[in-house]
Amino acid sequence: MSFQITGLTIAVTNMEAMLAFYSSVFDIKFQAKEMYGSTLYSGRWGQLEVLFCPAEIAQNTATQNRHQFDIIVSDLEKTIQNGLKNGGELMGDIQIEGKTRSVGIYDPDRNSMTFKQI
Repeated sequence: MSFQITGLTIAVTNMEAMLAFYSSVFDIKFQAKEMYGSTLYSGRWGQLEVLFCPAEIAQNTATQNRHQFDIIVSDLEKTIQNGLKNGGELMGDIQIEGKTRSVGIYDPDRNSMTFKQI
């Protein structure tokens, strides 16, 4: 058996800030979609189809994410600065383990992710 993730839906509280963050940091081009009596936004993140859904439509009442992405980046400092400039927040200092440098960051809805430069 083999498995491949092709899509990801993220329940979003602050749509405007999340669109700005993910568009700028990950170069995702979002398109509005009218669904369920509301506006959702879809785009491609590499090979992954991403859908931003208003949290109230998804009936998501979580105050913090239940997942965390580990994302390989080519320039850690540039990615951090871009994230911070677009509403992100650092979770701590850059960590070094062998040749890998990493740092945690929150997006505007406080979903955590780890940027890694190898």
